[in-house]
Amino acid sequence: MLRAVVALFVLSLLGLGACQPAPPAAPRQVHSIGYGHVTVYPDYAELTVDAAFTRPRLRDAVAEVQRVVDQVLAVSRRYAPGPNEVRVSSTSSNKEFTYVKGKEVFTGFNSTQSVTVRINDLRRLSPYLEELLATPISRIKDLSYGHSHADSLRREADVLALGDAVKTADKMCAALHVRRGAVLEASDYSSPESSNGNRQSADLELYSKSFGGRGFKMSPELLRFDSQCSLNSALE
Repeated sequence: MLRAVVALFVLSLLGLGACQPAPPAAPRQVHSIGYGHVTVYPDYAELTVDAAFTRPRLRDAVAEVQRVVDQVLAVSRRYAPGPNEVRVSSTSSNKEFTYVKGKEVFTGFNSTQSVTVRINDLRRLSPYLEELLATPISRIKDLSYGHSHADSLRREADVLALGDAVKTADKMCAALHVRRGAVLEASDYSSPESSNGNRQSADLELYSKSFGGRGFKMSPELLRFDSQCSLNSALE
């Protein structure tokens, strides 16, 4: 009797399961990827100037650095007069050693300070660098070019990428003789790091006024902002 009741209960469950509606089928979709880019000339340059000296006494090294930084600031503020266009780092100092016949020998105290400058008029960059080189600075580094409307340019590239993805989807649908329906999902895969709009950088080291390091370009290249977009659309 118990076995019969159990069997009847199982059959009832199976019957209920058979009455459940089948899950709706996933809509047919077309997946496409689009690319967009915008190229512009940069409208500003930014660079960092180092003043570094090693002297037997720490106060002499600090005083020498301060003297050169004052010269750099006097020149920089004529070419970059804005309130946030010139930034000065704190002074760092440490002991310096060298190896002589396998032994560590104290050579003096090193003091370093940096000045970061943004030049918003690129026509003034060349004369500014000429005046900087007339001062006893140690290094010009991280000279980079960028654009003040970089965020807007990236968004413009995003719109172009989305339009390209739509065109690609339409071409695929035309080849398959189907019609593209509503957009189901759109994703932007671009990021600030995917664009080279801010990082054309280079260095120039000065050794007794002789040039070293990688050098830098006085004529910046075009900046390019890239974007990639993914699109999922339903098929009618």
